[in-house]
Amino acid sequence: MREEALEREVEEILGLRDRREKDSELYKIANEVFDRTTKETLAYLHRRGKIEELYGVISTGKEANVFAGVDSEGNRIAVKIYRTYTTEFRRIWEYLAADPRIGYLPKDMRKLVFQWTRREFKNLQRAIKYAVRVPEPIIFRNNVLVMEFIGDEMPAPRLKDVERELERSDFEELYDYLIGVIERLWKRGDMVHGDLSEYNVLLWDGPVVIDWSQATVRRNRMSVELLKRDLRNVTNYFARKGVDVEDYEVKLRELIER
Repeated sequence: MREEALEREVEEILGLRDRREKDSELYKIANEVFDRTTKETLAYLHRRGKIEELYGVISTGKEANVFAGVDSEGNRIAVKIYRTYTTEFRRIWEYLAADPRIGYLPKDMRKLVFQWTRREFKNLQRAIKYAVRVPEPIIFRNNVLVMEFIGDEMPAPRLKDVERELERSDFEELYDYLIGVIERLWKRGDMVHGDLSEYNVLLWDGPVVIDWSQATVRRNRMSVELLKRDLRNVTNYFARKGVDVEDYEVKLRELIER
């Protein structure tokens, strides 16, 4: 695709029409993140109706940014775009290298990120299979993952963002639910999230677990350590909220010895 045509299509996706809009937060973040590969990927998904327009920033991070958008039918979507060059390279490589589902690991950083994106898509599919509520994955290509948008006009809040509004009974229900998620994934799905915390749980008609890029299968040599991390994070957080929690090391032994 010619450079001028590509830039026009990306500007259309971003809804950019004048200089004032190009001073927006969306444009500034997009300009930092969108290399040519990303622009070509967005254009591909745009032509196929999967992304009509991006209109806001949901979150930013070291390895990826998440944008709110709509598809060609007007359905709300969340679009996660991984940086093709990231300071998280070593962490990504270590997680992929330990995952028995991953075969050959490319040396090219961009292709490694493509593997990482594909892995999150597959992890979301697997979590749904075992009755865990997550954003439904729609499509992925290269470093772009399109998912269900959780929320209405605004994105659903994280547990961390609304904890002051919750009562002890709410925390007790959430603790039971999340421990149930950990158990169900491990015992039925042979899987572990690996980064479960108050930052990765949205509240929208109940809890929704997000950020599945580091999730892996039980056969992974890192899986027990990741399971321990999830149990420790959840247990410690809810203990601080006054919930009567089970010792996470006892729970860990119970799960891995079965």
